[in-house]
Amino acid sequence: MDTTVFFNYPTQPTAPESDPDRGLLAHGSAEEWDAVLAATESMRFHPGDLVLKAGERDRALYILLDGRLALDGGAELSPPAVIGAAAFLDGEPRAVTAIARGHGELARMSWDSYEALAARDPRLGRQILVDVGRELAAQLRAAAPAGWTG
Repeated sequence: MDTTVFFNYPTQPTAPESDPDRGLLAHGSAEEWDAVLAATESMRFHPGDLVLKAGERDRALYILLDGRLALDGGAELSPPAVIGAAAFLDGEPRAVTAIARGHGELARMSWDSYEALAARDPRLGRQILVDVGRELAAQLRAAAPAGWTG
């Protein structure tokens, strides 16, 4: 699976295709991706399923592996994409509702699974957090009002 475009949301400005530093584990090896996916649980969905609900607490990161999801506001995600980064980091309620547009699959990494992975491989754990933080910063900058200094 090509993982170089994780976090490229259709409603946000995207990095140029040639930017090798963009996305979740953009430089990740097959072994690192195997470790990440081993720390997740698979969630299959069907057309019309409520996949994620805004306001719910679920400290987890979701990786869209297959299918399409409609988000609040009309945006749509296609794989590869990461969903739930803010709730994963801060434990606050989820910000978006996602409805399945067809059959598909998510990989769900709970905070506890992330911590176990990071304990086994601190470098990989750090890289996941840096990548998630980098994308959230990019989204904040894109939405920031004039005069925001970052």
